[in-house]
Amino acid sequence: MRGSISTRLIVLITLCTAVIVGGGMLLDYRVSRAEILERLDLESNERVKAVVVDIENWLSGVEAATGFLGQILSQREYSEEGLKQMLRDLVQGNEEIYGAAIALSPNQAESGEGFAPYFFHSDTGIAYANLASREADYQQQPWFRAPIETAKPVWSEPYFDNGGGEALMTTYSVPVYRIDEEGQRFLYAVVTADVLVEDLHRVLQQLHLGEHSNGLLLSTEGMLLSSRQAPEALRHYSEIAIAPENLKPWRDLLDHVRGGQAISREVECPEIEGQCTLRMGTLQSNGWPIGIVYSQNEVLEPLYNYQIKTVIISVCTILGMALVVSLVTHSITRPLSYLSAASANIARGNMDSPLPPAKGNDEIATLVRSFESMSKDLKTYIADLESVTASRSRLEGELAAAREIQMSMLPGAGEARLQQPPVDLWARVEPAKTVGGDLYTYSLNDNHLLLAVGDVSDKGVPAALFMARAISLIQQLSSLSVAPNEAMTWLNNSLERDNPSCMFVTLFLGVLNTTTGELRFATAGHTAPSLLRNNEVTVIDQDTGPALGLIPDQDYPDNLLTLCPADRLAIYTDGIDEAFNSAGEMFGVERFNKQLQNTGALDLAAAGAALFQAVASHAQEQPQSDDITLLLLEPSAGKHGSQRQSFDLAPGLTRRVQSWLEPVLNNWSVPDDAVMEMLLIAEELVTNVQKYGELQAKHEIAVTLRLDGQTLALQVRDPGVAFNPLAQAERADLGADIESAEIGGLGVHLITGLSNRQHYAREGEYNVLTIEKDLPVWT
Repeated sequence: MRGSISTRLIVLITLCTAVIVGGGMLLDYRVSRAEILERLDLESNERVKAVVVDIENWLSGVEAATGFLGQILSQREYSEEGLKQMLRDLVQGNEEIYGAAIALSPNQAESGEGFAPYFFHSDTGIAYANLASREADYQQQPWFRAPIETAKPVWSEPYFDNGGGEALMTTYSVPVYRIDEEGQRFLYAVVTADVLVEDLHRVLQQLHLGEHSNGLLLSTEGMLLSSRQAPEALRHYSEIAIAPENLKPWRDLLDHVRGGQAISREVECPEIEGQCTLRMGTLQSNGWPIGIVYSQNEVLEPLYNYQIKTVIISVCTILGMALVVSLVTHSITRPLSYLSAASANIARGNMDSPLPPAKGNDEIATLVRSFESMSKDLKTYIADLESVTASRSRLEGELAAAREIQMSMLPGAGEARLQQPPVDLWARVEPAKTVGGDLYTYSLNDNHLLLAVGDVSDKGVPAALFMARAISLIQQLSSLSVAPNEAMTWLNNSLERDNPSCMFVTLFLGVLNTTTGELRFATAGHTAPSLLRNNEVTVIDQDTGPALGLIPDQDYPDNLLTLCPADRLAIYTDGIDEAFNSAGEMFGVERFNKQLQNTGALDLAAAGAALFQAVASHAQEQPQSDDITLLLLEPSAGKHGSQRQSFDLAPGLTRRVQSWLEPVLNNWSVPDDAVMEMLLIAEELVTNVQKYGELQAKHEIAVTLRLDGQTLALQVRDPGVAFNPLAQAERADLGADIESAEIGGLGVHLITGLSNRQHYAREGEYNVLTIEKDLPVWT
């Protein structure tokens, strides 16, 4: 299973094993490589030394035999036949010498051509050649001239011996001097010994380190005496496969070697790809550079083969170990897999899912037993939790029902709005728990508005029950015509009875006269209301009595407050000003009044919601600790409306105009006395137009009635003769007899007495007379 413990164990152990084995292989490779390289270095050095020693011994032997022959000739006289015999014996007795010659100085030979016998090894035995022949012409050969010029033994550069051995060879030449009778040294002869280049090449091939390795032997002047490729023999090293840019490094290298240094250098392999090692030294006998070239890859091939075998064995070992780890891991973790499947079933609610058997006393068996015990405990716990949850659900359901019942006892079920001119009222309660002890109520009968805001001590169900009892009693007051202070005494006595728990309620109880704006109220230990007037908020001074329900027969002072247009009264419980935040700071009356001032331009509902939000923002994450109730009250802004009607001047004009005006005024809730006064004003106006306007029955007048807040305006527009009754009409003296009064004189007094403002204008051919009347504030 992907991601399981067994899979991770197998992967981790296998990876760790691979890392350990790989690290060991790498370390073994490094160590083995260093050892093999060191061993090869020693072997190559020993092999080069052995070959060099063989060649050195060989050439030393040749030099010794030749030098010994020269010493004999410098001291004794021999006939030419004796020289030949001695020379033949020398060649025949030394296998290392291919051929030898005794070349007399031309003035020491009996013949004018000179004397230079030469014996050498051939396929048929010891062969003879006369180097004094014209073809051989030994006196012009470098091997004869060089020792004479240097007066010391020398090895010649390789050459092909024409007329002599007829082979590639190099010659060791020794000058022989004698002393004459006068004590002067003179050249007697040059004795030589030849070594075949082929023999040198055969010895060099003993230097072998790999398939493409080979020995190198160069002459003093750089002629290649032995190489891997036969055609390269007797060619200068600069003529073989050496790039022009590498000639100088090779020249420097050979200069160092000729100077006696042993050189080891990395070069590109001439026949295969890769790097080769070049080791070179010099022969002590003749100073010829000698060395070996071998490929590192070929030398390290045994190491590579060893590493491949090691890798194959390691991979097989890791795979075998992974298989064993897999089997062992699956065997150990199989109970865990079963336990995981069982836990998944239990998580899905199948508490009876079987568990794997617990065998032994290891950690897994202990875990299985613990899981089995936990499963049983969990099963019991879930059963208990289901029972508790069911009980809690029933309790929550009952509390929800209680909340609905409690809210239903409040107008608007917890949030109410009364917009009935001249009253605009908004109220809301938010219990701290499912049910609470705060209350508000109101009722409007005729021109009296009963309103109450209360706060029961404590919270929860006991407070809710006491609140239900209190609001039931308060709502009974709506049908009684008693002063608030007297009603408060009655409420106190009623709540005090059968109150063994000594619960109490603070209450604001008031009655507003919607005609006069007078608010009479009494308080029982309740928070004083705040009044917003002219954009300033003040706390209402009040005389208060004790809370209701504690002590019977208490007196409560009577308070009076007259509300003006645009006033806003806020009545609330202490859940607002005593709301705490996480820092322990109360919301406070001052902050509440500031918010009340800031929301003065808002509608009552919007202002109330903003005040609740301000309290919540202040409390932040702090849970609500008390019930919150707020009631806002203000005079309504009044109605606005306009109606216009045209009437002809036919008989019955007054009746028709009043029949049209009266329902409009009643629909606008204009007080009855104001309606009556406006009907009288209208009668006076249209009667005067009909009588004195010099108009006929077909002419029409326009009557407009407009309500703008608390101002009622009546306008009559007629096409009669221009006449301003306000300025031109004769006014009768007030108090004089009716018979003596001027026509129309009393009418002007009636209009100005029943209205507040009058205005006349002549607009074209029309008289326009407007009468305005201010309605009572709480209309």
